[in-house]
Amino acid sequence: MSDSSEIRRLRDQIDGLLATRHNELFERIRVMVAEVLAVDASKVTAATPLIGELGAESIDFLDLVFRLETEYSVKIPRDGLLATAREGLGAAFDDKGVLSSEALERLRLLMPEVPADCIVPGLRTHQVPGLFTAETFVRLVAWRLSEQATAV
Repeated sequence: MSDSSEIRRLRDQIDGLLATRHNELFERIRVMVAEVLAVDASKVTAATPLIGELGAESIDFLDLVFRLETEYSVKIPRDGLLATAREGLGAAFDDKGVLSSEALERLRLLMPEVPADCIVPGLRTHQVPGLFTAETFVRLVAWRLSEQATAV
């Protein structure tokens, strides 16, 4: 994915799958998030930041990804969102950990569930997981499922 048009294509592919499967995916993933974080499922909304509001840690994300991969028979690459946003940008992706304007634009395309005012200049690479919500994981699963569907 060397340019934003490829990321736009990926976004459209994900949105296409979610047009028919969003509710099904969200409900199951919401329950998984609640189980992993040991919180009541009613606290898990599409927009709730998992780290900031529900106390998720990196180990929780590993557990959640393992459960998602098992449940949906997909492979979710570690740092998949950042790796995809980084493709084709090389050193222009960030400067000493601060994301470039091009990187921010790509994240906005890849993470439409995150309010635009959270993906702003000054955002550092290590802060991106703090933006993750249950919807982020819904979109990750949809991404992988849509790739499987187009590979067949």
